[in-house]
Amino acid sequence: MPPPRPHLLRCVGSKLHGCPQSQSARSFSTTASPHLPSIGPESPQFIHVPRPPQPDAPYHPHIKGILPTPRQIFPKTRSKKETTDKTSPSYLDATTPPPSARTLLAAKPADPSTRRLVEWRAKVADHRRRNLRESLGELKRRKDRTDKRYAARSAAKQEERAQLLSAPAPADEKYTSPSVLQSSLPKRGGLPDPDREARVEQKRRNYANALAMKQTARRNALHTLYMNARDFIVTEEQLTEAVEKVFDPQSRQFDSEDSKGLNVWNLGYPDTVKEMLERASQEADMRGKALEQYAGNAGVMEERMRRLSEELTGGKM
Repeated sequence: MPPPRPHLLRCVGSKLHGCPQSQSARSFSTTASPHLPSIGPESPQFIHVPRPPQPDAPYHPHIKGILPTPRQIFPKTRSKKETTDKTSPSYLDATTPPPSARTLLAAKPADPSTRRLVEWRAKVADHRRRNLRESLGELKRRKDRTDKRYAARSAAKQEERAQLLSAPAPADEKYTSPSVLQSSLPKRGGLPDPDREARVEQKRRNYANALAMKQTARRNALHTLYMNARDFIVTEEQLTEAVEKVFDPQSRQFDSEDSKGLNVWNLGYPDTVKEMLERASQEADMRGKALEQYAGNAGVMEERMRRLSEELTGGKM
């Protein structure tokens, strides 16, 4: 128990006469408090604060892992011919067959310890067969009860819905309906849509245009494939001719004494960004700039002329 405070000691020494703090001070008693001996003054529970009668939130510990999906022992099949009754005697006899005569004959060893082990195994196997038969029957009965309960509940809901739909209007609606505007009443059909026909016709035209564009794209792709098929190599003669054309010494495709060659692999590395910027920033006369600009746009002009010719002729060039 903590020692008393100095001002309280002074008040006690003066027999509490004229002490202004004696009215608000806590009274001392020789009886030990039930909370203080076990709880120190540094604890938050040293001063008892009553709690409201409200239960704490239930604690649900986190369970690691997941449970597998329950297996359908009696699955629903699309055809009744494929349905297998797992409680029928034929299925049970095929699933839990009794031990064969050969197994029974081999289960009689001369050693007593081995004989007890074999008898125990035969007893356990018989228990497994009996448990499987009984469990299949019980699960089938449980499934039938569940299906009947669900069917009865569904039928009751459908009957209740039919009664509510066919029930007459309540009294409050019947008496207040003359004072309700017709425009405020709920519509049984769909919402009014005066522009529906025009919108549907526009959608039909859009769909027809999309189909036409798709057919045109397919036709152009087929024509492009037909035009490019002239350069396809499909025979050994064409392959030999292409190889001889590329590797012909007189075709000036590769390096020679007086030429670097026309093959793309002999043109060296492409220009870097720095080289292109330096070439663009070089000062030259107007004629040189014009010639250089024309030389740089020659490929672009050729590509534009080719596309223009394709549009005018309607096919791939």
